[in-house]
Amino acid sequence: MMLDQLTELLDTAIYKEIASQAVYQAAQSKTPDPGARALLQELAREELGHAQRLKKLKEKGFQKRDWHQEQVPDLMISEHLTGGDALEGAGLQDTLAFAMKREQQAVEFYSRMMGLMRDESAKRLCERLVHEELKHKMRLETFYDDFFYGED
Repeated sequence: MMLDQLTELLDTAIYKEIASQAVYQAAQSKTPDPGARALLQELAREELGHAQRLKKLKEKGFQKRDWHQEQVPDLMISEHLTGGDALEGAGLQDTLAFAMKREQQAVEFYSRMMGLMRDESAKRLCERLVHEELKHKMRLETFYDDFFYGED
């Protein structure tokens, strides 16, 4: 029996969150920069939290509840950055660039999935996941902007 779209989507999303957590976890030992290490630790914790929330959603079923979705501004910083292609030995700036680009890829993935889904609940879940990934990206971009270009 083929799984329904929503279950498949949740499984994929859970897998992606766990994969991100593993990447951020592993990268902590690869950077000499304590700021980058702390950021990677926080990112790993967040991704794990998302995976757990998605698992709970899968177990309890998808309620038709209205999510409050405020508009999330996209600062578009990661789209103009070079670097951040690997975490090996990365300092804070490259770690942030890597994480922002990873969040952007997740936004694009869930946006594409939303277009492919026929199931209304699955479409809404994709929309929610896009929103969540945009929020992460905005947090990272705001931190990046404040840290590297903010005024003292």
